[in-house]
Amino acid sequence: MRASTHPSTAHLTSDECLEHLTAAALGRLGVIVAGRPEIYTVNHTVHDGDIYFRSGSGTKLDAAVGQHVAFQVDGHDPATKVAWSVLVSGMATEVAQLHEVLDLLRLPVFPWEPGAKPHLVRIHPETFSGRQFAAVDLLGDLLP
Repeated sequence: MRASTHPSTAHLTSDECLEHLTAAALGRLGVIVAGRPEIYTVNHTVHDGDIYFRSGSGTKLDAAVGQHVAFQVDGHDPATKVAWSVLVSGMATEVAQLHEVLDLLRLPVFPWEPGAKPHLVRIHPETFSGRQFAAVDLLGDLLP
């Protein structure tokens, strides 16, 4: 980690960002649709440094595949009162080669929403940005 201008904030390394991405259950996919930003919550997994999620056909898939996208996760540990946020940007591609699809079927990425999600999308990270900081305990900080 390298220091931040805020005393309780530290920047995360790429490896630390990958650790948080791997541990997070949900992430947010940022895409551009008709010239406007849209965010989609997806469950995902990380494998060999790439991020994978499943999708049905439609706006999210059309806006992501073949485009640079953003992917963000965050969380906190109530016991240590440490919060973190990770932002990745990279190219999204659909996994289409049969041998690759068969190999990746074992990945633990199962959509929560019912319905067919036959498309497996890979985000190959190009940049990582992450930070970790002491979370504010509003009630604890306000009460004597």
